[in-house]
Amino acid sequence: MKDLEINTNRLEVIVKELDSAFKEGFGLLNDKNNLLENQIPKGVNQLSKKHACFMFFTALNDHGTKSSIMYEKSKELFGSNPNLFEPNWIVENLSENDAVELISKKIGARYPQQLAKSWLKNAEILKEFYNSNPIEMFCSSNDATKLIATLKSFRGVGTKIGGMILRAIIGTGFNKNVFNIEKVLVPVDIHDSRIMFLTESFVINNNEKVNYYKYVDIAQTEILKACNRCNINWLDVDRALWLTGSNGCVYDKCDICILNKYCIKGIKNGKKQ
Repeated sequence: MKDLEINTNRLEVIVKELDSAFKEGFGLLNDKNNLLENQIPKGVNQLSKKHACFMFFTALNDHGTKSSIMYEKSKELFGSNPNLFEPNWIVENLSENDAVELISKKIGARYPQQLAKSWLKNAEILKEFYNSNPIEMFCSSNDATKLIATLKSFRGVGTKIGGMILRAIIGTGFNKNVFNIEKVLVPVDIHDSRIMFLTESFVINNNEKVNYYKYVDIAQTEILKACNRCNINWLDVDRALWLTGSNGCVYDKCDICILNKYCIKGIKNGKKQ
């Protein structure tokens, strides 16, 4: 991207602020309920197989939709029919059309047919290689580079969803022994790319309207580099970015955002008050 200027000093400040604020529970980051690692249906034991199945399959649909709403719909679906999250039962009982009607349409998939295909295919993989238990897959390696490669071998799992599941595997405690996390890209998306521009960590030297999608891959790489330079584990930075983008930016809650003094939008909104 020849017109892109990366302000590495500003980016380092941003990741430090996010990491510290998340740990302290500052402002927007005080409410962590909407994170994937905090999603568990009622009556399900923490770190159980049912918990793992719910988390894994729910994450497959965590794109192109409002996550907090989708999580609640997924919990409702689990409550009414937990078998839909059980790999062995899925393989033996569900057709693709069944999956569309019983799963995709119930939890609000952006691409119902594709989610159904992924749900079925990934259930097959779990049954064949991991005894229908995602926990065996979560603990198949303690090396983050190998574990992310395993996650990305599942249908519909790329850098974003794979990294988010990896983050949740560690955060929940399914696998507490993961190392080499500093070698795995940060699973940011368009919302985080936008934050990079709003905080002027990324600057475009022309007058064209920014297409934030174009810069997601660069954001994944540059945020990781900044975290590594600052000796910061990116897990909490990513959690903070996710909460900032989903709970703050979309609702203009600039007054309680840790980045408001660096953010173009935050500074502008602050002057209006």
